Amino acid sequence: MVRIIIERNILDGKLDDYHTLIRQAKNKASNMPGFLSGEIFHVKEHPNQVIVMSCWDSFDTWEVWADSEERLDLLEEIRPLLEKDEKIMVLEATNLKKD
Repeated sequence: MVRIIIERNILDGKLDDYHTLIRQAKNKASNMPGFLSGEIFHVKEHPNQVIVMSCWDSFDTWEVWADSEERLDLLEEIRPLLEKDEKIMVLEATNLKKD
């Protein structure tokens, strides 16, 4: 299992437009094989800083979505709303072994 963390800084006055697009992205991603869950957060002290967290059953299924035409088309609409490029972090689940 992997968790994808995407950090985006939204331009002032563009948060409502961003919310419309990110809802579309979440709906489309949720129909992809391997998608487990998705959440959207705002940083308390910086409401225009958005963190998108999604959980996928494998890195491969995330990559299929990440490279999909649907996601890339949505990103083209999202980019003009951003202060700077998004940051993506991939976290892999760790199995802790008992001693």
